[in-house]
Amino acid sequence: MMRLAFFLAVLTLAAGCVLEDKPIIPDDGGIEAGPCGVCAFETPVCNVDDLQCVECTAEDDGFCAGKPLVCKTDTFECVECIASSDCNDADAARCDTDLNECDACQGDGDCTGIAGLLRCGEGVCVECTPDTETDDCGGKSCDPATFACTATVLASRETCQTCVSDSECKEAGNRCVAMTYQGAPYPDMQTGFCLKTTEGGCERPFAITLADRASLSGPPTASYCGINETLATCPAVKALLDDVQCTGGMASECPQPSGLCEQVGDLQNRCTYPCDVAQQCLPIGNPDNPNPGSTCGSSGSGSDDYCGG
Repeated sequence: MMRLAFFLAVLTLAAGCVLEDKPIIPDDGGIEAGPCGVCAFETPVCNVDDLQCVECTAEDDGFCAGKPLVCKTDTFECVECIASSDCNDADAARCDTDLNECDACQGDGDCTGIAGLLRCGEGVCVECTPDTETDDCGGKSCDPATFACTATVLASRETCQTCVSDSECKEAGNRCVAMTYQGAPYPDMQTGFCLKTTEGGCERPFAITLADRASLSGPPTASYCGINETLATCPAVKALLDDVQCTGGMASECPQPSGLCEQVGDLQNRCTYPCDVAQQCLPIGNPDNPNPGSTCGSSGSGSDDYCGG
Protein backbone atom coordinates (compact mmCIF):
# COMPACT_ATOMS: atom_id res chain seq x y z
CA MET A 1 0.00 0.00 0.00
CA MET A 2 2.88 2.38 0.85
CA ARG A 3 4.49 1.69 -2.54
CA LEU A 4 1.21 2.43 -4.38
CA ALA A 5 0.75 5.75 -2.58
CA PHE A 6 4.32 6.76 -3.40
CA PHE A 7 3.86 5.82 -7.06
CA LEU A 8 0.65 7.88 -7.32
CA ALA A 9 2.35 10.89 -5.74
CA VAL A 10 5.20 10.71 -8.25
CA LEU A 11 2.71 10.58 -11.16
CA THR A 12 0.83 13.58 -9.81
CA LEU A 13 4.05 15.61 -9.44
CA ALA A 14 5.17 14.70 -12.95
CA ALA A 15 1.82 15.67 -14.42
CA GLY A 16 2.03 19.05 -12.69
CA CYS A 17 5.47 19.69 -14.16
CA VAL A 18 4.26 18.91 -17.66
CA LEU A 19 1.28 21.29 -17.32
CA GLU A 20 3.52 24.03 -15.94
CA ASP A 21 5.92 23.72 -18.91
CA LYS A 22 3.16 24.11 -21.52
CA PRO A 23 2.44 27.68 -22.81
CA ILE A 24 -0.88 29.06 -21.64
CA ILE A 25 -3.21 29.46 -24.63
CA PRO A 26 -5.73 32.34 -24.36
CA ASP A 27 -9.39 31.42 -24.29
CA ASP A 28 -9.94 32.82 -27.81
CA GLY A 29 -6.90 31.06 -29.23
CA GLY A 30 -3.51 32.44 -30.14
CA ILE A 31 -0.59 32.32 -32.53
CA GLU A 32 2.76 30.56 -32.38
CA ALA A 33 5.43 33.16 -31.64
CA GLY A 34 8.78 31.39 -31.45
CA PRO A 35 10.45 31.41 -28.04
CA CYS A 36 7.44 33.12 -26.45
CA GLY A 37 5.29 30.09 -27.23
CA VAL A 38 1.73 31.06 -28.06
CA CYS A 39 0.84 34.79 -28.05
CA ALA A 40 -2.63 36.33 -28.08
CA PHE A 41 -3.91 37.61 -31.42
CA GLU A 42 -3.77 41.22 -30.19
CA THR A 43 -0.07 40.87 -29.24
CA PRO A 44 1.21 38.37 -31.81
CA VAL A 45 4.93 39.27 -31.86
CA CYS A 46 7.60 37.87 -29.55
CA ASN A 47 10.05 40.38 -28.08
CA VAL A 48 13.02 38.04 -27.73
CA ASP A 49 14.81 40.38 -25.32
CA ASP A 50 12.42 39.59 -22.48
CA LEU A 51 10.22 36.89 -24.02
CA GLN A 52 7.12 39.07 -23.84
CA CYS A 53 4.27 39.06 -26.34
CA VAL A 54 3.90 42.54 -27.89
CA GLU A 55 2.21 44.25 -30.85
CA CYS A 56 5.43 44.84 -32.78
CA THR A 57 9.20 45.18 -32.74
CA ALA A 58 11.71 46.94 -34.96
CA GLU A 59 12.25 43.63 -36.75
CA ASP A 60 8.58 42.67 -37.05
CA ASP A 61 5.98 45.38 -37.68
CA GLY A 62 3.66 43.30 -39.84
CA PHE A 63 0.82 43.42 -37.31
CA CYS A 64 0.89 47.24 -37.38
CA ALA A 65 1.20 47.47 -41.15
CA GLY A 66 -1.98 45.46 -41.57
CA LYS A 67 -4.09 48.02 -39.68
CA PRO A 68 -2.41 50.25 -41.16
CA LEU A 69 -0.36 51.75 -38.33
CA VAL A 70 3.35 52.12 -37.55
CA CYS A 71 5.44 50.53 -34.82
CA LYS A 72 6.59 52.64 -31.91
CA THR A 73 9.67 50.58 -31.15
CA ASP A 74 10.39 51.91 -27.66
CA THR A 75 7.00 50.75 -26.37
CA PHE A 76 6.42 47.91 -28.88
CA GLU A 77 2.94 49.18 -29.78
CA CYS A 78 1.11 50.20 -32.94
CA VAL A 79 0.37 53.93 -33.27
CA GLU A 80 -0.96 56.29 -35.96
CA CYS A 81 2.35 58.04 -36.49
CA ILE A 82 5.85 58.72 -35.31
CA ALA A 83 6.59 61.49 -37.83
CA SER A 84 4.44 63.64 -40.14
CA SER A 85 5.54 61.50 -43.07
CA ASP A 86 3.32 58.76 -41.58
CA CYS A 87 0.21 60.98 -41.96
CA ASN A 88 -1.44 60.88 -45.40
CA ASP A 89 -4.73 62.75 -44.98
CA ALA A 90 -4.96 66.40 -46.10
CA ASP A 91 -6.95 67.34 -42.99
CA ALA A 92 -4.61 65.47 -40.62
CA ALA A 93 -1.11 65.74 -42.08
CA ARG A 94 0.89 66.57 -38.94
CA CYS A 95 2.04 64.02 -36.38
CA ASP A 96 1.41 65.03 -32.78
CA THR A 97 4.43 63.22 -31.37
CA ASP A 98 3.13 63.48 -27.80
CA LEU A 99 0.01 61.48 -28.65
CA ASN A 100 1.37 59.72 -31.75
CA GLU A 101 -1.78 60.80 -33.58
CA CYS A 102 -2.24 62.61 -36.90
CA ASP A 103 -3.64 66.12 -36.50
CA ALA A 104 -4.27 69.33 -38.50
CA CYS A 105 -1.27 70.87 -40.23
CA GLN A 106 0.36 73.95 -38.71
CA GLY A 107 2.74 74.86 -41.54
CA ASP A 108 3.65 74.00 -45.13
CA GLY A 109 6.31 71.58 -43.91
CA ASP A 110 3.60 69.29 -42.52
CA CYS A 111 2.15 68.86 -46.04
CA THR A 112 5.23 67.58 -47.86
CA GLY A 113 3.81 64.06 -48.01
CA ILE A 114 0.44 65.08 -49.49
CA ALA A 115 0.79 64.99 -53.29
CA GLY A 116 -0.38 68.19 -54.99
CA LEU A 117 -1.44 69.80 -51.70
CA LEU A 118 1.76 71.34 -50.40
CA ARG A 119 0.36 74.41 -48.61
CA CYS A 120 -1.18 74.51 -45.15
CA GLY A 121 -4.35 76.59 -45.16
CA GLU A 122 -6.50 76.75 -42.02
CA GLY A 123 -5.28 73.38 -40.77
CA VAL A 124 -5.78 71.54 -44.06
CA CYS A 125 -3.24 70.79 -46.78
CA VAL A 126 -4.35 72.62 -49.93
CA GLU A 127 -3.21 73.43 -53.46
CA CYS A 128 -2.61 77.13 -52.85
CA THR A 129 -3.29 80.10 -50.61
CA PRO A 130 -4.00 83.69 -51.68
CA ASP A 131 -0.60 84.71 -50.30
CA THR A 132 1.25 82.12 -52.39
CA GLU A 133 -0.89 82.05 -55.55
CA THR A 134 1.82 83.67 -57.67
CA ASP A 135 4.12 80.71 -56.98
CA ASP A 136 1.45 78.03 -56.87
CA CYS A 137 -0.97 78.80 -59.70
CA GLY A 138 1.13 79.84 -62.69
CA GLY A 139 -0.32 83.32 -63.11
CA LYS A 140 -3.85 82.29 -62.16
CA SER A 141 -5.72 83.14 -58.97
CA CYS A 142 -6.22 81.04 -55.87
CA ASP A 143 -9.84 80.77 -54.74
CA PRO A 144 -9.83 81.89 -51.06
CA ALA A 145 -12.90 79.74 -50.36
CA THR A 146 -11.53 76.46 -51.70
CA PHE A 147 -7.76 77.12 -51.67
CA ALA A 148 -7.60 75.73 -55.22
CA CYS A 149 -6.11 77.33 -58.32
CA THR A 150 -8.67 78.77 -60.74
CA ALA A 151 -8.57 79.26 -64.51
CA THR A 152 -8.74 83.06 -64.13
CA VAL A 153 -5.65 85.12 -64.92
CA LEU A 154 -4.58 87.52 -62.19
CA ALA A 155 -5.70 91.15 -62.65
CA SER A 156 -7.86 90.31 -65.69
CA ARG A 157 -11.45 91.04 -64.57
CA GLU A 158 -12.97 94.45 -65.27
CA THR A 159 -15.45 96.37 -63.13
CA CYS A 160 -18.74 94.46 -62.82
CA GLN A 161 -17.25 91.19 -64.09
CA THR A 162 -17.43 88.03 -62.00
CA CYS A 163 -14.60 87.04 -59.69
CA VAL A 164 -13.76 84.91 -56.68
CA SER A 165 -10.73 86.84 -55.41
CA ASP A 166 -9.57 90.45 -55.12
CA SER A 167 -6.44 89.55 -57.07
CA GLU A 168 -8.55 88.86 -60.18
CA CYS A 169 -9.72 92.49 -60.41
CA LYS A 170 -7.94 94.59 -63.03
CA GLU A 171 -8.56 98.18 -61.92
CA ALA A 172 -6.56 99.49 -58.98
CA GLY A 173 -8.65 99.66 -55.82
CA ASN A 174 -11.27 97.20 -57.04
CA ARG A 175 -12.17 94.26 -54.85
CA CYS A 176 -14.27 91.13 -55.38
CA VAL A 177 -17.59 91.94 -53.71
CA ALA A 178 -20.56 89.70 -52.95
CA MET A 179 -23.76 91.06 -54.57
CA THR A 180 -27.49 90.38 -54.56
CA TYR A 181 -30.41 90.59 -56.95
CA GLN A 182 -33.85 91.30 -55.52
CA GLY A 183 -32.63 90.34 -52.05
CA ALA A 184 -30.98 87.00 -52.89
CA PRO A 185 -27.26 86.29 -53.36
CA TYR A 186 -26.34 86.68 -57.02
CA PRO A 187 -25.21 84.66 -58.86
CA ASP A 188 -24.40 82.52 -55.81
CA MET A 189 -22.64 82.60 -52.44
CA GLN A 190 -19.24 81.78 -53.95
CA THR A 191 -19.07 84.37 -56.76
CA GLY A 192 -18.64 88.14 -56.54
CA PHE A 193 -18.07 91.08 -58.88
CA CYS A 194 -15.14 93.46 -59.18
CA LEU A 195 -16.22 96.83 -57.77
CA LYS A 196 -14.43 100.05 -56.83
CA THR A 197 -14.51 101.36 -53.27
CA THR A 198 -16.29 104.67 -52.70
CA GLU A 199 -13.00 106.31 -51.81
CA GLY A 200 -12.54 109.14 -54.32
CA GLY A 201 -16.23 109.10 -55.31
CA CYS A 202 -18.39 107.05 -57.65
CA GLU A 203 -19.29 107.53 -61.32
CA ARG A 204 -22.27 106.44 -63.40
CA PRO A 205 -23.52 103.84 -63.92
CA PHE A 206 -21.97 102.67 -60.62
CA ALA A 207 -23.55 105.45 -58.59
CA ILE A 208 -25.31 103.40 -55.90
CA THR A 209 -23.36 103.00 -52.65
CA LEU A 210 -23.21 99.43 -51.37
CA ALA A 211 -22.32 99.92 -47.71
CA ASP A 212 -20.47 97.58 -45.37
CA ARG A 213 -19.88 94.85 -47.93
CA ALA A 214 -17.41 92.02 -47.46
CA SER A 215 -14.92 91.03 -50.09
CA LEU A 216 -14.71 87.33 -50.93
CA SER A 217 -11.01 87.62 -50.06
CA GLY A 218 -11.92 88.59 -46.51
CA PRO A 219 -11.89 91.66 -44.20
CA PRO A 220 -12.15 94.56 -43.93
CA THR A 221 -15.67 95.44 -44.99
CA ALA A 222 -16.03 98.63 -47.04
CA SER A 223 -18.46 100.67 -49.11
CA TYR A 224 -18.44 100.20 -52.88
CA CYS A 225 -19.67 101.96 -56.01
CA GLY A 226 -22.43 99.65 -57.19
CA ILE A 227 -25.78 99.36 -58.95
CA ASN A 228 -29.44 99.14 -58.00
CA GLU A 229 -29.55 95.47 -57.01
CA THR A 230 -33.35 95.48 -56.94
CA LEU A 231 -33.58 96.29 -60.65
CA ALA A 232 -30.36 95.18 -62.32
CA THR A 233 -27.42 92.81 -62.27
CA CYS A 234 -23.80 93.47 -63.14
CA PRO A 235 -23.86 91.32 -66.34
CA ALA A 236 -26.81 93.34 -67.66
CA VAL A 237 -25.08 96.64 -66.87
CA LYS A 238 -21.87 95.41 -68.51
CA ALA A 239 -23.81 94.43 -71.65
CA LEU A 240 -25.04 98.03 -72.08
CA LEU A 241 -21.54 99.35 -71.42
CA ASP A 242 -20.20 97.05 -74.13
CA ASP A 243 -23.01 97.90 -76.61
CA VAL A 244 -24.13 94.27 -76.87
CA GLN A 245 -26.77 93.76 -79.60
CA CYS A 246 -29.81 91.49 -79.36
CA THR A 247 -30.41 91.10 -83.09
CA GLY A 248 -33.49 88.92 -82.66
CA GLY A 249 -35.20 91.50 -80.47
CA MET A 250 -35.53 89.07 -77.55
CA ALA A 251 -34.63 89.81 -73.93
CA SER A 252 -33.37 86.24 -73.67
CA GLU A 253 -30.45 87.27 -75.90
CA CYS A 254 -29.26 89.55 -73.09
CA PRO A 255 -27.83 88.59 -69.68
CA GLN A 256 -30.52 87.24 -67.38
CA PRO A 257 -32.01 87.97 -64.99
CA SER A 258 -32.76 91.70 -65.53
CA GLY A 259 -31.47 92.01 -69.10
CA LEU A 260 -33.77 93.79 -71.60
CA CYS A 261 -33.66 94.11 -75.39
CA GLU A 262 -34.82 97.62 -76.27
CA GLN A 263 -34.15 100.64 -78.44
CA VAL A 264 -31.40 102.65 -76.78
CA GLY A 265 -31.60 106.19 -78.07
CA ASP A 266 -31.53 105.78 -81.85
CA LEU A 267 -29.95 102.32 -81.67
CA GLN A 268 -32.25 99.37 -82.26
CA ASN A 269 -32.06 96.05 -80.39
CA ARG A 270 -29.54 96.80 -77.70
CA CYS A 271 -29.14 95.01 -74.38
CA THR A 272 -29.98 97.23 -71.44
CA TYR A 273 -31.61 97.01 -67.97
CA PRO A 274 -34.35 98.58 -65.83
CA CYS A 275 -33.73 101.80 -63.92
CA ASP A 276 -35.59 104.39 -61.85
CA VAL A 277 -33.18 107.37 -62.03
CA ALA A 278 -30.69 108.51 -64.69
CA GLN A 279 -27.74 108.14 -62.28
CA GLN A 280 -28.08 104.36 -62.67
CA CYS A 281 -27.38 104.63 -66.41
CA LEU A 282 -24.34 105.47 -68.52
CA PRO A 283 -22.59 108.81 -68.11
CA ILE A 284 -23.11 111.59 -70.63
CA GLY A 285 -20.43 111.47 -73.33
CA ASN A 286 -20.34 115.20 -74.15
CA PRO A 287 -22.87 118.06 -74.46
CA ASP A 288 -23.06 117.90 -78.27
CA ASN A 289 -23.56 114.14 -78.48
CA PRO A 290 -25.02 112.86 -75.21
CA ASN A 291 -24.78 109.14 -74.70
CA PRO A 292 -28.31 107.71 -75.06
CA GLY A 293 -27.57 105.40 -72.16
CA SER A 294 -27.55 108.38 -69.82
CA THR A 295 -31.35 108.59 -69.87
CA CYS A 296 -33.83 106.56 -67.86
CA GLY A 297 -37.20 106.30 -69.55
CA SER A 298 -39.44 104.19 -71.75
CA SER A 299 -38.92 105.77 -75.22
CA GLY A 300 -42.68 105.97 -75.43
CA SER A 301 -42.84 102.20 -75.87
CA GLY A 302 -45.07 101.69 -72.88
CA SER A 303 -42.43 99.57 -71.20
CA ASP A 304 -41.11 100.21 -67.72
CA ASP A 305 -38.21 102.64 -67.51
CA TYR A 306 -34.85 101.37 -68.70
CA CYS A 307 -31.45 102.88 -69.40
CA GLY A 308 -31.47 104.48 -72.83
CA GLY A 309 -35.23 104.75 -73.02
